[in-house]
Amino acid sequence: MKIFLVLLAMIGLASAQTPSPSPETLPRQGFWRAVLPGGVFRVRLDRIQSVSTHEYTIEPLTRVTELTIDTGGAVVTRFYYLEILTPQTPMGLGQSAVDLVKEKAEEAANTVSGDAGIWKKVTKIYPSTTHAHTVEYRVESKDDIRKLMSSAEKAWSTNHGEEIKLD
Repeated sequence: MKIFLVLLAMIGLASAQTPSPSPETLPRQGFWRAVLPGGVFRVRLDRIQSVSTHEYTIEPLTRVTELTIDTGGAVVTRFYYLEILTPQTPMGLGQSAVDLVKEKAEEAANTVSGDAGIWKKVTKIYPSTTHAHTVEYRVESKDDIRKLMSSAEKAWSTNHGEEIKLD
């Protein structure tokens, strides 16, 4: 009986010496987390199957830079940056007129939305632009896409949780 009590005390002492994780480290253990103005995305590292970026053009004047995180589940997560392409005129002739049209289009979008920049957020119009099982985040710059990609790849390849915050 004495041996049992001694063993029980040693087990209790050993477990008492194991530090419990602080609240700050809990979200990072085994997870990648992105905190964005449009929401928060969190995924277990062992669920990530691929992290990829690509660029494409939609409509003649919009370029999309997109980061996709594939978790093998029912939901695909996309982070993207949209930029309006300004056509370049030959030898710069009339370029100021093209630039002015772009500027006025952006001003009109801000006026209609009632909030400067709100038109840059993710907009879904059911059913034409709703993507079932897709979570989308729109970011402010290509550099934000690069930062997200770097952070996700680092966390995934090292299997060490990480959090990134974009303002």
